[in-house]
Amino acid sequence: MVRINLLPAARVSKKKEAGKQQLLLFALVLVLGIVLNYLWAASRADALAMKLANIKRTKDEIAQLDRIIGEVKNIKEQQAQLREKLQILEQLKTARTGPVKMLDELATLTPKRLWLRKLDEKAGAVTLDGTAATIDDVSELMAALKGSTQFRNVELKKTSARLENGFRVVDFSLTASVAYAAPPEPPPGAKASAAGRKG
Repeated sequence: MVRINLLPAARVSKKKEAGKQQLLLFALVLVLGIVLNYLWAASRADALAMKLANIKRTKDEIAQLDRIIGEVKNIKEQQAQLREKLQILEQLKTARTGPVKMLDELATLTPKRLWLRKLDEKAGAVTLDGTAATIDDVSELMAALKGSTQFRNVELKKTSARLENGFRVVDFSLTASVAYAAPPEPPPGAKASAAGRKG
């Protein structure tokens, strides 16, 4: 009877089986690694896309705020231009009605014994030349002009006494500035905006 030793074949078969299992396990680990790597890459791509979307949204908000700031600046500039135009209109209105009011008030304030020979107005400065019965009449006129709403900085330049038809009279010359020629007060925001432009 022939005896066959099957132990080496069984060992080879077990080795082949173990090799197959190791190969299968390696393939599973490799597939699992690929899947996990894909999932990790996908999650990183999603996070990157989310960050990029946030950056884009923030840039859009900044651009919108810049537009709003630009519109506010334009509105402020338009307000400043309107204020300047209103000032010019007010100056023109005052320059038109100012001389009439000034002459009317001068006629009211002039004492009875005082005569004005000459009135000269240049760039808001008025020179009055006249004759009065006494120096007191000149003083009365000056006091009245100083209390007037139309005249400022009243100053007596010269006086001289002389005889006219046997009567002693006083010639005088005085200067003043007229109120309507004074520069208007700047609007409340003008000083701040001017300071901002200088800085």
